[in-house]
Amino acid sequence: MVRGKINRTNKALADWADILTEIDEVSAELEDSGWETLVLHPGDVATTDAAAAADAGFRLLVPDSELKTLYSTVSEPDTAFDQFEVYRARDTNVRIFVVVVKSEETMQAVLYPVFYDPGTDRSFVETLRTEPEIRTTVSDLGDTRRCSFRHTEPALFLPE
Repeated sequence: MVRGKINRTNKALADWADILTEIDEVSAELEDSGWETLVLHPGDVATTDAAAAADAGFRLLVPDSELKTLYSTVSEPDTAFDQFEVYRARDTNVRIFVVVVKSEETMQAVLYPVFYDPGTDRSFVETLRTEPEIRTTVSDLGDTRRCSFRHTEPALFLPE
């Protein structure tokens, strides 16, 4: 499994600079429309399937400073990040997406990249096909704090 994770990450790195550019472009479009945005820059992206965890989905490790900002953003009163959009950024070596979660009430959006390798992450692909929702869980390296976002349409992450 470790070898598969390393291969998946190496494949994603080939497109990483382009993905970050696309995230910045989507963020700028949202800001032009009046949204306040927070872009996360994960140092690691992993997947968990339904057989391995009750909260199957993506796991992101972000710098402490970003997690602190995220935590204060999602902890504000009357903040519900209940909308999400998925932009298919790349479909080359791995499936790479830009995810945007939004709070309409506060006009705030959080953007981040996720990816998976359909060849390595077969059980995760099955989770996307069968589960009614998945989550993105964001934490720091020490896992001292976590934020989680629900995605009620996992099929958006499947190949077209």
